[in-house]
Amino acid sequence: MKKKIIALAVPAALCAPVIAQENVQVYGIFDIGVASIDAGGKERRNKVDSGLLRTSRLGFKGSEDLGNGLKVNFVLEYRLNVDLDEGIGGNYRSDAAGVQGSTSGPARQQLLGLSGNFGTVAFGRMNTTAFDWAVKYTVLGASAFDVTGNNAMAAGSRINPVGDIRLSNVIAYKSPAFAGFRFDVNYARPIEEAAAGNGRLETAQLGLYYDNGPLSVGAVFDNIDGHGNATLTLSSLAFARGAGFPPGTTVVRYDDLEVKSQNLGVAYDFGVLKAKATYQRDKFMDLSANKVWGVGVEVPVSAKGTVHAVYSASSVKTQNKADSQGFSLAYTHNLSKRTIAYAGLSWQDNERNGTSGIWATAPDAGKDVKMLAAGITHMF
Repeated sequence: MKKKIIALAVPAALCAPVIAQENVQVYGIFDIGVASIDAGGKERRNKVDSGLLRTSRLGFKGSEDLGNGLKVNFVLEYRLNVDLDEGIGGNYRSDAAGVQGSTSGPARQQLLGLSGNFGTVAFGRMNTTAFDWAVKYTVLGASAFDVTGNNAMAAGSRINPVGDIRLSNVIAYKSPAFAGFRFDVNYARPIEEAAAGNGRLETAQLGLYYDNGPLSVGAVFDNIDGHGNATLTLSSLAFARGAGFPPGTTVVRYDDLEVKSQNLGVAYDFGVLKAKATYQRDKFMDLSANKVWGVGVEVPVSAKGTVHAVYSASSVKTQNKADSQGFSLAYTHNLSKRTIAYAGLSWQDNERNGTSGIWATAPDAGKDVKMLAAGITHMF
């Protein structure tokens, strides 16, 4: 009899943690399509690719009610390259992934937080308020058609697809909404300790938002400071590519590194269309400030179809004749509540020294880039 009781108790004990975590949600996005990219001076690229409209991912999230209005929340979210023979997270590394805490990499979010009437406090690796801003106010933001992000990346802007939209070693606070107003505060140490001596990077972001009916306004102020006598390789920083440091400059002392970024976004829903506009300004140490702006519309043309159009331009003061402008036109069609078919084209026009590319494909300096792409997204 005792053996039977033990036999029944063992599987029950093994199932106990599962029962205690019934509120865990599994979610994700499966996005795959085809793209043809013609970059001036390079061979045309025709490829099957993942994440053309939305990054493919797999995530787990949940919460536990602690009583008195207090909850603990967690998120674990990982990139998927569904077109390749890779598992969760894969081997994805972009050019920005040269330092600890880079925005790119297999782990999108790994955070634990507490929420209540006071708002939400979270710790770990996560989407920053800059990520929220970019997605909210940029037409086709963070997609292969994101010409605003392309220009921002080439200009060294901190808020772009491989800039400070996602960070490690973060402490974040998100306030409740007050009469349409709310604010976010993020503090992070992308590099907590230099590998060769005394040195670290600190990032602080403040996001201010106002939402009232059809109108939405958001601003993000972003600052990075270096501390310590160790030297940092500039090529390991995403923004260094467009910052225009003097030729031959490969390293900088942590103490000498300072970057400031101001970003403003506006969106208004007119009913027949939704208009969005962004303005970004980034200053690198004592160099001139680079500027990027974009304006776009989202126009419903049927109960299930939407046309997206965006134009963007950059003023790259840190480099002579490196300005760029881009245009994208795309169509999305909701096949269901969770499945979207899409197709579109993008074009980037660079001045003499400009190298703004499309979908990680950069042209020779001063050349154009053109892309045609189509695919399907399924959310679960």
